[in-house]
Amino acid sequence: MSPLLKVLRISILALFLLCFLTKSAPALEDAIIGVVNNEVITLKDLRDYIHSAYVTMVTQGEDQDKIKEVMDDLKQNGIQKLIEDKLILSKANQIQMTINPKAIDDRIEDLKKRYGSEDNLINALIENRASLTELRKKITDQLKIQYVIEDQVKSKVFVNPEEVTKFYKDNQDKFKREPKVNVQSIFLSFDKRNKTVIQELAQSALTRLKNGEKFEDVAKDISDAPSLGIIEKGKFLPAIENVLFALNVNEVSNPIEVETGVYVFKVTGKFPAQIASLQDVKNDVEKLLYKIKFKEKLVEWIEKLKKDAYIEIK
Repeated sequence: MSPLLKVLRISILALFLLCFLTKSAPALEDAIIGVVNNEVITLKDLRDYIHSAYVTMVTQGEDQDKIKEVMDDLKQNGIQKLIEDKLILSKANQIQMTINPKAIDDRIEDLKKRYGSEDNLINALIENRASLTELRKKITDQLKIQYVIEDQVKSKVFVNPEEVTKFYKDNQDKFKREPKVNVQSIFLSFDKRNKTVIQELAQSALTRLKNGEKFEDVAKDISDAPSLGIIEKGKFLPAIENVLFALNVNEVSNPIEVETGVYVFKVTGKFPAQIASLQDVKNDVEKLLYKIKFKEKLVEWIEKLKKDAYIEIK
C-alpha cells in the first residue's frame, strides 16, 4: 500500500471517529470522502455502512470474536469495502438482478425465531440505533451481492480431476496420517467412588482379566464410561498415549491415573503412520482447490470492476 493511501485511510478513520463521538458536527458528516462513477461517498455514508455491518452481525447472532475481527478490518479498510460493495451492487443492478421478497421475508422470520418474537427483534434493532426497514435493505443488498457473485464468479470456477491428482502428489506431507491404536477401556471415575475403592476395583479388574475373563465383560460390570475405541497419536493425553503406543496387541495396561479417574486399557489393534489415499481425500482436495480458485477469481473480478469504474478517494 502506498504511503499516500495509508495517510488517506488514517485521515478517513480519524474523521469517522470524530464524527461518531461528536453529535454536533453535521458539516463533517456531509464531507465527501470518495467518488464512485457518478455517486459521491460522504463520511456519513461510511459511518452508516460500518454501523449497518455491525448491527447486521449482532442481529444475525455472529460471535463476538467474529464481530471484532470484521469491525477491526472495517475501521482500517472501510472505504475500500464500501467502494467494492457499491461496485458489486451496481453490477447486480446492471444485469437486472432481482431478489424474491420471500427470500428476504424468510431471513427476517429466521431472525424473529432466534430472538423469540418480532418485538424482541425490533427492540434489539432499536438498542443498536437501527430499524426493521434498514435491516431489510441490508439483507437485500447482501443477497444481491451473494447472487451476483454466484452468477459472475462461482459459476465459472471449475476443478478438474487432473488438478486434484497433481495437488495430492505435490503435497504428500499434508495427507500424512499419524499412528493409531484401537483400544478397549475401563474408566473408574473419582466422581462416583473414592480413590481407595477405585484402586481396589482396578486391581480386581486386572486379576479377573488374568484369570481369563473377557475385557468387555469386566468393563460392562464396572466401567463408568464407554470404551474409547480408536485413538490417533497426538489427539489424547500424552501420559496415556505413551502407554498405549508402547503396548503390544492384546496386551493390558496397568491402571493409569488421570485427573478425573483411573483407566485400564487393552490394545486390540495397531495402525502405523501412513499417507491417506487419494480416494480418501479427493473430496477435501477438490473443496480446497475450489476455495483457492474462487478467491483468486473473485479478486480478479473485483479488480476489473474497479478498473472499469471511475474511483476517487478524497
